[in-house]
Amino acid sequence: MARKGDGLLRWTIVLGLICAVISQQSTVSQKLYEGSQKFALNFFKKISEFVDSDPSVTTTNIIISPLSVWTLLALLTEGADGKTLRELLDVLNVDNQNDIKYNFKNLIDTINVNTSEVEISSLQLIFTDITQQRQQAFDDSIVQFYGQDLLRSLDFNSSPQARKNSYETINGIVSNATKGQIEKAIHPSDLKDAKMLILSVLFFKGDWTLPFNRSQTVDTPFLNENDVTVGPVPMMYSKAVFPFAAFRELEAQIVELPYGSDRHLSMMVILPRKGVPLKDVIGRLANFSMQTIYQELRTAAEEYEDDEVEVYLPRFEITADYKLKAPLFDMGVKAAMSKETAQFDRMANGIFLGDIVQKARIVVNEEGTTASASTAAIFANKATPPRFFANRPFAFLIVDKRFDVILFMGQVKNPLAV
Repeated sequence: MARKGDGLLRWTIVLGLICAVISQQSTVSQKLYEGSQKFALNFFKKISEFVDSDPSVTTTNIIISPLSVWTLLALLTEGADGKTLRELLDVLNVDNQNDIKYNFKNLIDTINVNTSEVEISSLQLIFTDITQQRQQAFDDSIVQFYGQDLLRSLDFNSSPQARKNSYETINGIVSNATKGQIEKAIHPSDLKDAKMLILSVLFFKGDWTLPFNRSQTVDTPFLNENDVTVGPVPMMYSKAVFPFAAFRELEAQIVELPYGSDRHLSMMVILPRKGVPLKDVIGRLANFSMQTIYQELRTAAEEYEDDEVEVYLPRFEITADYKLKAPLFDMGVKAAMSKETAQFDRMANGIFLGDIVQKARIVVNEEGTTASASTAAIFANKATPPRFFANRPFAFLIVDKRFDVILFMGQVKNPLAV
């Protein structure tokens, strides 16, 4: 389920493959942000469960972009009807398709960032085989509410050469969008018998606000959840002022590592208490209030604005390739995936969701990253600097704090397995 790779940037890509049956507002609705966040936490929990339980998985490290999957499913709602639409909206945590229609473009525009320190860029495209007729009303709605350049027609199947040309065109677009870091997003076989392909790409590159000093990176034993050493890993070190807190309900500590001088984006590293399995923390996180986490870390930053934290974090990189049909089916996207029950006639006649594939990658190094009311935060006594020592399995989120949107999520159980 996961594959190896190498590189210096950080990105994710999501591909949605739809196979044929024969084979009004100026600002984004807060509900849409909240819906994407709820989806992200549930999606992360489900992917973690599948990765940990699938014997074919070569590494239990995870990197996903829930926002990319969310935007792809959101695009699908424009062409869905009946039970198919209801299920998609439920999984997306959106009440009404109009909330997506009138807010989608603004949501995409607001998350895009391009500075010398941080870059977020997104791309959505709908490719249709030249033999597949789309509904004119669907095309008109896509152009009006989602973007003028989303719709493309290619020759998927008239000949092997035509399929190869379409394959190269799509992969070229993805390569450009990911700055050359993902060159083969799809395989020619993905286009065989396909009538439509929906693409969603999210690229992220960020420099740490407070970079780690490479001269202080040393090999350190990394332990698995049974306290067995998996090997020495390059452990980065920084002693600086970072928002830091512990949460009883999660049984975990969280440290926030910001990107860029404006600190609008951050990596939140979640380290379970010793002896607590990472999957238990991820499971609790799905039912926890992210607003509580954000608020407690903001409070920590204000109350301990001059106090330092010692952070030990392994240098790591993860490349992953996921088939998402089973996890999304488990989350409730069911009617869309069956040729007998799929209702996408508002988009085109006789199509259903064949699969959704996500290709994702992250590199974390010294310079940066290339991707209830009763809850009590426990703040450490900072008379001596507290230590956040990630020498055992941990999770991470990359968050846009301007809108509290989760861009990327993952877990690291073995930093040596890329």
